[in-house]
Amino acid sequence: MTPAEAQALADIRGYALAGRIELSPHAEERMRERHVTYEDLRCALTGATNCRARPEDRWRVEGSDSEGDELSVVVVIEDGVVVVTLF
Repeated sequence: MTPAEAQALADIRGYALAGRIELSPHAEERMRERHVTYEDLRCALTGATNCRARPEDRWRVEGSDSEGDELSVVVVIEDGVVVVTLF
């Protein structure tokens, strides 16, 4: 992980712990389709173990949901975490 990715991971985890998570309409749709709850999402973000830079100032974060299943989340950091999509 690069220093920028490590800093992004720390920022994302901190924002998630503070409850500063916004969902894009696309992310809300994906959550319904994949039966992912807000608590699953928050758990994956607060306990994320990996972060990779993506194009367009996006970050791919990987963590485990509240049941221990792997969840990948693509986010933008904008005075909080904006969830773009998840899988």
